[in-house]
Amino acid sequence: MIYFYSRISIIQQNSSRQLENFKSHDGYDGKKVFIEKIQGNVPFFERPEANKMFDEITTNAERCTVVVVDSIDRLGRNLLDILHTIETFNKNAINLKSLKEGFTTLLDNGDENPLAKLVISVMASIGEMERKRIKIRTAEGISIGKPLGKFTGRKFGSIQSDDKLLQRHLTVQKKLFKGLTVREINEITGASSATIIKVKKVMVSRKMI
Repeated sequence: MIYFYSRISIIQQNSSRQLENFKSHDGYDGKKVFIEKIQGNVPFFERPEANKMFDEITTNAERCTVVVVDSIDRLGRNLLDILHTIETFNKNAINLKSLKEGFTTLLDNGDENPLAKLVISVMASIGEMERKRIKIRTAEGISIGKPLGKFTGRKFGSIQSDDKLLQRHLTVQKKLFKGLTVREINEITGASSATIIKVKKVMVSRKMI
């Protein structure tokens, strides 16, 4: 079974080019396409469509063998998050295939593809360097604008709300609903034990489980 994951950064962008590339791929099925409209700096497992796809893959009796993306940057812009996503896929025997770069993350025998990991690291590092340059420029702009009252910043002492916590960890919620243990959820999703426990505590307090 093959799944296809598309990401565009803003609602105004069009995913038609990625979809056309998917349609020329063997095993294409429109019902197995997940289209995400979200910025690339949002971690993969905090995205609604990515969570939905991963949950369907890991609970499907037939199990998925391949997730196809148009290019590796569709997974994200942060090197550590990209590698974490691929590592989680590998743990679940999910082979990631990038059409633009022309490689898969797993070899035919199921072993990790070392060449793919090297290429991904180099590409993601370059992308991350560019992102850091942008953040530096943005910070410089804010430092200039603050004295003029243009940037007030985040309210001191603010913390992540329970609603935001649940929204960011939909897959963890679904696994808790199914009665999986913290360790099992950690192995499947890659989420930290601390995060899983926090989500579980909120769900118990709200009598969701």
